[in-house]
Amino acid sequence: MSFKNNKSYSIKRQLTLSVGILVSVLLLISLYFSFHSAKHEVEEVYDARLGQSAKLILLSLSLSTEEQIFANQGEIYFEWMKDIQSMSQIEEDKATEFGHPYEQNLVFQFYRNNQMIWSSASDLEPLSSSFGDNGYADITRDGVEWRTFQLSLPKNKHKKEYVVVAEKQEIRQEIIQEIALSTSIEQLLLLPTLLVLLFWLIDKHFKPIDDLRSAIAQRNVHRLDRIHVKDDTTELSPLVEALNSLLSELELAWQREKRFTRAAAHELKTPLTILRLNVESALGIDDPKELERCLQNTLLGIERTDRLIHQLLTLAKVDSVSECIHEQVQLTPLLQNVVAELAPLTLKHDQEISLLCEKAITLYGDSMLLEVLFRNLIDNAIRYSGPRSDIQVTVSDDEDSLKVLVADTGPEIPLEVRNRLFEQFYRGHSAEGDGAGLGMSICKDIVALHCADIELLPRSNKQNTFVVTFPCKN
Repeated sequence: MSFKNNKSYSIKRQLTLSVGILVSVLLLISLYFSFHSAKHEVEEVYDARLGQSAKLILLSLSLSTEEQIFANQGEIYFEWMKDIQSMSQIEEDKATEFGHPYEQNLVFQFYRNNQMIWSSASDLEPLSSSFGDNGYADITRDGVEWRTFQLSLPKNKHKKEYVVVAEKQEIRQEIIQEIALSTSIEQLLLLPTLLVLLFWLIDKHFKPIDDLRSAIAQRNVHRLDRIHVKDDTTELSPLVEALNSLLSELELAWQREKRFTRAAAHELKTPLTILRLNVESALGIDDPKELERCLQNTLLGIERTDRLIHQLLTLAKVDSVSECIHEQVQLTPLLQNVVAELAPLTLKHDQEISLLCEKAITLYGDSMLLEVLFRNLIDNAIRYSGPRSDIQVTVSDDEDSLKVLVADTGPEIPLEVRNRLFEQFYRGHSAEGDGAGLGMSICKDIVALHCADIELLPRSNKQNTFVVTFPCKN
């Protein structure tokens, strides 16, 4: 059989990494679209400039009909370009009073009857081949890419005059890259700043989780108090409440365990010591009658120890139940079984016991706990009411409640005993009893689990009466 080794991972690290990658990708996508948008705008502006230049040049040159005029204009143009070169440092692209060095990347050519009459770059081959090729075009000459715009004069029946204005593509690309870089450099600088802020914010907002982890680490078996987080959050509140609920249950379980351990250690110590003393005495007695008396005392001690252990185990069982099982319980057969089970004990004490229940009654509860409840009440009446007493178990049923009464004709219970009867480890008949003072405390706990009530009624008709009242019936 193979098991997958699922390594734990940090939510904080994964979230930081995911957000960082997401922000970076989105920023890069934004830069991509910004670059293409800048490129499109620059191309539109420069194409518009080519078109405007072509119109101005064509209108001015078409008025000149003599080649000498073209020659004079060319000389002037070349003189200007020479002055620009001499007065500027091309590497630094400095402007002069005659223009800018970038003008060397611009070329215009004038054509008449499909013949190039004049060109601003004498060493450049014609960029046009036909009168009808008007518009924008991308042309390569001698390994150099050009963006051209050709425009012809309309309604000229005698001459076919047109002009071509061209610009090197590398200049366009350089300008596009510089513009795109200038607009994107701020975003590129923003990226690390944004990531640092994201990391800081995530670390700050994860602090409540670190506080919760620290608070949990401080809890142990000796410290199970509630957890309090300084910065309460909507996400952590349910978790904190669930943890506090769990800690409360652990605290109760731990207290029950300590209580049971203390009770067992305290209550078992004395009877076991007495049993040992009785056995040691019996070993040294030769008189048969005295030996029989010691053995009888030993038997009584064993019976008391057995009852004590039974009560302690019942206490542990009741304490371990956080809530009772609500199921339909047939009350009449349950009481009949308890009475039948304890009938031999009444015969031993020369007592009478009766069960009065006119009809079958059903209630919701835990049958095991209800059996323990009524057995303890009836057993308590049998043991402490004395010989020849009359014990009655009565079921009273009305619209609002269901009552089970356990009455006996034993001696009146003193007021001091009445007030402390349901306390744990309190024995009102310490001289007669053989238990640990847990029976009535167990009854009270079981009644509380059923949302019911138990009380000892004032003595009437020479009877001591315990009544268990269930709030509703089914």
